[in-house]
Amino acid sequence: YHRDPRQEPRVPPLPLAVERPPHLSGSTPPTRPISRIEYVAHISRGKVPCQVPEDGGIGNADFNAGKKVSKYAYEILDLWRLKEPISLKLAISNGLLKGPPQKYCCVPLALLESCPMDTQEHIISRAPQETPVEGEMKDYVLPEESKEAPSS
Repeated sequence: YHRDPRQEPRVPPLPLAVERPPHLSGSTPPTRPISRIEYVAHISRGKVPCQVPEDGGIGNADFNAGKKVSKYAYEILDLWRLKEPISLKLAISNGLLKGPPQKYCCVPLALLESCPMDTQEHIISRAPQETPVEGEMKDYVLPEESKEAPSS
């Protein structure tokens, strides 16, 4: 959900395992992107209208009222700026990405190993404000959670 530049609304929900989508930066003018990973974000689970606090964040009230196209919102819990941005060409040649991200992509373990987040510039850090998941998201569980023993 929007709270200045720290939230990013999305129409489809991200898989629950996606927590750190890399962000490719663009240049000005936007006709020719610089195509490099400069930021990594740790995001909350997807939230639906009425789960987003109306604390003055940009667009939060409209999102909760269903006036936005986006059906899900994600709070940016942590944001890191990489000290040494990774070019798209280098990311592909090192096997970190298969190509330019089209929507979102998980941060590969190899990127976290080669570029530990605790050594990067930590721009945003906030505790998650998770609320009970309702509606469409309630059946959206991680595989580990769905393998519980049946109760009698």
